[in-house]
Amino acid sequence: MQMHVRTPLFRLMGIAVLLPLSGWGQQGRGSAVPALPEPPGTVRVGENLFMDETEVANIHWLEYLHFTRRDSSLAYYRTQLPDSTGWQPVPDPEQTGPAQAYFRAPGYRYYPATGIRYEQARAYCRWRSAVVNRSYFQGPEFRKQHPELRDYTVTVEYRLPTEAEWEQAAAGGLAAGPRPFELVQTRSVRKPKPQKLNESDDLVACLDALHLAHPATETAYELPYNLRENYYLASSNQVFACAPVKEKFPLQPITIGPPNGFGLQNVIGNVAEMTATKGVAKGGSFKTSIQGLTLGGRQAYTGPENWLGFRCLATVRMVKR
Repeated sequence: MQMHVRTPLFRLMGIAVLLPLSGWGQQGRGSAVPALPEPPGTVRVGENLFMDETEVANIHWLEYLHFTRRDSSLAYYRTQLPDSTGWQPVPDPEQTGPAQAYFRAPGYRYYPATGIRYEQARAYCRWRSAVVNRSYFQGPEFRKQHPELRDYTVTVEYRLPTEAEWEQAAAGGLAAGPRPFELVQTRSVRKPKPQKLNESDDLVACLDALHLAHPATETAYELPYNLRENYYLASSNQVFACAPVKEKFPLQPITIGPPNGFGLQNVIGNVAEMTATKGVAKGGSFKTSIQGLTLGGRQAYTGPENWLGFRCLATVRMVKR
């Protein structure tokens, strides 16, 4: 199944305005009011509720900083810089330059933006709303694609989701599975590859160090989420972390992992996601154990963290001219 990712489809002053690969939803036929169009970067998760397919990534934040620097004072621009102290400088993947701050490193463009304060995330949502309303919904390409909306003024508001909205989007319209790692059912993309313990010395060493029983005939599978644990045993559903794998850089690109029922990536794990309630995040992160993790659970924060990010929710307004 093809991954969906916000991809640069057109450019504004040399910087990409990010739009979805998957295109727009089908318009209503024969109805008095045309169907609401999907705002850029989102998928429909409810009645006039659209959620970002992915977590906001470093490339999106760099775009925001570019226009903020151009259009605002230097003092305000500096207030929108992320806290870069959560990560050590990361090396250039091509090994052709010095290590850089995580959010600026070219090799991490499509990794989640972290070190973001609640107020910064809200400011980003407001800025994104203004850009999309001005440069997309009022642009010639949109009018060409949607002649049925020629008599309407279409606007979008991006914002942080409420806790209830986030939970609705994360569930993906599917019931949770019976096993602890099926708290969000995913679209069937590919079956996890089994790893027989009698063929994996590393996994056996992990289990021995954790004092977990493991018959020689046991099979392990990788968890579909980027959480503290990364494997489970087939017979017992026991989850565990295998250190050799977890020693890598802990975050994953925003499109890694199977999508949920709505097509959202990484709603569980990678980074916890801010909600409209300041100090409350959802979904867990690479530091969160899957044990006891639920969609209704909260992760508290007081400021920027290297395990904390966000994605936007959007609503659309159409007014007949």
